[in-house]
This record gives sequence, C-alpha cells and structure tokens, in this order.
Amino acid sequence: MKNTKASMIHILIGVLYLLGMIFISYGIRTPLVLFIAVIFLVLAIARKDVRYLILSLFTFLLSFYLYTLLRNLFHQNIDDLALTVLLDRLLLSLIIISLVITAYLCRKHISLNLRKPKWNNLIYFPFITHGFHSTKISLFLKLSILGNVAVFIPLIYIFGDWGRMKDLLFFALLFSIVNAFLEELIWRGTLFQVLSKEVSIFYATIITSLAFGLHHIAIGIPFAAAISFSIGGVFFAIVTTRSESTIPAILWHFIINLFMVFSGFIIP
Repeated sequence: MKNTKASMIHILIGVLYLLGMIFISYGIRTPLVLFIAVIFLVLAIARKDVRYLILSLFTFLLSFYLYTLLRNLFHQNIDDLALTVLLDRLLLSLIIISLVITAYLCRKHISLNLRKPKWNNLIYFPFITHGFHSTKISLFLKLSILGNVAVFIPLIYIFGDWGRMKDLLFFALLFSIVNAFLEELIWRGTLFQVLSKEVSIFYATIITSLAFGLHHIAIGIPFAAAISFSIGGVFFAIVTTRSESTIPAILWHFIINLFMVFSGFIIP
C-alpha cells in the first residue's frame, strides 16, 4: 500500500513538472505555473521523503523560466542570428547550476557523470537490461551514428546550402559542441541522476526524455516534432545508463547537431 501511494506521488510530481515545462515553453506563465508552484510547495512541506525530488524539479522550472526570459531578450535585441543561437545555448548552463546548487543545499551528492565510459557493457534487446540479443555500447553507438548519416545525407543534399558550407563549418562545430555538451549535462548528467536515485531509472528515463523533447518548444519547435525528440532522449538515456557515463550520449548528440546545422535546421 505504501509503495502504491509513493508511486502515485511520484507520478503526480512528474506530471506537474512536465506540465510546467509545457506552460513555460509556450509562454503561459501565470496563474497555471503559480498553481504548480503552490502544489510543489505543499508536497515539499508535507512529504519529507520526496522533498529533494520536488525541490530539484521546482528549481529546474525556475531556472528554465529564467532561461526563456533571457532567451527572448537576446533574440529581440541581437541581430546576428548565429551569435544569438550560441548565446541561447550557453544560457542552458543556468539549469545545470541550479541543480548543482540545490543538491549542495540539500546535502546530496551529484556529479556530471563525465567518467570514462564502459564501452564493453552490453545493451540488450528488447528490454535494455535483458533480452534475446545483446550488443556492446561501442558497436551500438557506431551503428546508430551510421543510421543518422543515412538519414541526414539526403536532407543535406536537398535542404543544405552548399555555397555556405565552408562558412558554416566553424559555427556548426561550435554550436554542436556547446549544445550537445550542455543539453546532455542537463538531462542525462544531472537531472537523470537525481530522478534515478530518488525514484528509479525507468522513471528518470521517461521524465527526462519527455522533458528533453518538450523544452524544444521554447525554441520554436512544433509540439509533434518536440515529442518526437523525446524518442532520441530515451536512446540517450539508455546509452548513458548502460555505459555509466554521459560521454557516449554527448558524442552521439554532437554528430546529430552537426548534421542539423548542415541541413539548414538551425540557421535557415
């Protein structure tokens, strides 16, 4: 009975957090976000066992709200689109800082999970940790990147601006490094750690993957496309979990971002 009650509270907290992400991404800040904040506050006072979980998600939403405000300010006042995009991505560090500070204040250990990957660890199919087939993380990552190459090459050919490829190279590398590094540290390096330790790896995978997709709404991605990004978030979470490091996900994310720039999805 206690486990069922705890599970329901975890689900409620997760749903409220995801709703907060949606509201803030769409610019719907009050009174709905205030309502979520009040519920979080009541639960944090009433339930000591989920207090750190709630405080982490609450400070995440606050820093994400600040991120959207500053992002809009930059986009309204800076004419250089490439510079604006890079500053936009650098602002994501606010969220990482908020999670680290929350962990410190709550006397919880949190790392960025940048340790050496265990490349020989296995991913099993279809159930990740067990199944009828397995493959090493290193091989899985190579095959996944080859799959991305097969998908993006036609897109680059159709939508890419071949005359600007050389000019885009420096921006593509800089954007891809900054975005992949910061996004993975947010979703798989910090928040995933908090949720997996406080609840479970399955819970952490679902919540961080959905939120990873939803946060793209704030940068102008349509809802359906943003949700589809959540699928990528699931795979990033799986790779991080099985390799016990965020580095493979960062590398994979970097490659995808690079192709997105050359396909014209970042700088039209």
